[in-house]
Amino acid sequence: MKILEQIKSEVNYLFFRRYRYHRVERRHLAHYYSHDSSPARSDKPQVIFMADGRRMHGGLADRLRGICSLYESARNLGMDFRIYFRFPFRLEDYLVPAGYDWRIADEDVSYSSSTSRPVYMDTRGETDLREKRWQRHYFEKAVSDPAVRQFHCYSSFFFAEERFGELFSELFKPSPALEKRLAETEPLLGKHYISVSTRFLELLGDFDEPRRERFPLAPEEQKRLIEGGVNKIREIRTMAENRGKKVLVTSDSMRFLAAVSGVPDVVTIPGRIAHIDRKESDGESEMKTFVDFFAIARADSSYLLIGPGMYRSNFSKRAAQAGSHPFNEIFFDHESDNHA
Repeated sequence: MKILEQIKSEVNYLFFRRYRYHRVERRHLAHYYSHDSSPARSDKPQVIFMADGRRMHGGLADRLRGICSLYESARNLGMDFRIYFRFPFRLEDYLVPAGYDWRIADEDVSYSSSTSRPVYMDTRGETDLREKRWQRHYFEKAVSDPAVRQFHCYSSFFFAEERFGELFSELFKPSPALEKRLAETEPLLGKHYISVSTRFLELLGDFDEPRRERFPLAPEEQKRLIEGGVNKIREIRTMAENRGKKVLVTSDSMRFLAAVSGVPDVVTIPGRIAHIDRKESDGESEMKTFVDFFAIARADSSYLLIGPGMYRSNFSKRAAQAGSHPFNEIFFDHESDNHA
């Protein structure tokens, strides 16, 4: 049986995935391109990360790690790199260039079928070395056509995630509006604090995930899961290395944030919560997402709590990488033992 699974995996890697990605490019993206559109005007071939609403693009962490991977590879290949992030907001409203100017104007994105080409890859759960090598190989082959000047990448590549922190710092810094909001959180948190994050998806019934991956638990199970998470935060707070520090708690559940807000020295950041791949996302929820990300990045250390059925989110891990500080995953049962 194990040999059969390995054969299936090989067939998937060698044939079906390429076919499936090219099928998406043909069926869903190619009709945006035509011979009548203005040709690309760039001197160097360009790799452009696309978030324009024509496909589902994933959450902020998936988008950012895709951006960083594409940036590193484009740079290594001697290609120009740009970010066309317009859905559901303009990235420049929250992040601005740091050491590398990645911006591109609307009129400079060409949909000429003779000079531009879409490149698609979906999100996969595997993060092993083989997957990363395959992704890099697939990308480098996809952008190797010398006749194409712009490669529009609708993807979640993550083959450079080990270097996410340094790549993120080269690309981004907070916009003035975001920096102002971050300054408002500083008096609440102080100079030294830790962060604890949770990702419940739909388990608690108060978050709308674009790709429905979970279903709400029964009320009694929801209560037990919330209590387990709150008790684990109490336990983390009593660790020797964390004593005397405030605890920033971020979550996709307003119910959990309300439950944990009564714990001493716990700080939560006000604001509406929504997934950025949802059209219902608005300026308030978008700003909170970025404030949470940078507040986590500026902590001394970060933790991700993972209880039964909860999601192993990349959000706090990428934020910790951006802040170059320790990150730990902590698993707990419905009923956490410690009620310190």
